[in-house]
Amino acid sequence: MKMTIVIDTDDPRGIRDTYKIVGHFHKRVDDDGYSTGREVKYGKIGFIKVLRAFARHCKTAEERGEDSTGLRFSKLFADEIFNEKYGL
Repeated sequence: MKMTIVIDTDDPRGIRDTYKIVGHFHKRVDDDGYSTGREVKYGKIGFIKVLRAFARHCKTAEERGEDSTGLRFSKLFADEIFNEKYGL
């Protein structure tokens, strides 16, 4: 989709409204997976859910005798989360 927006610089309310419109489309593009994948956006609840999932992942790995303290272990988990959220 392409859109042309004309801004009347003499209309402060119109400038604010334009900012909201552009912000809306920017958010839609980011949510549709066009982000670079280098930035993680979570709210507090989402972050807590990821932490809980990682704790369960560590517990399961330790029950299998794996070392869950290494950087590679954490990276592989992070890769799974990024793949689920961003399709990378």
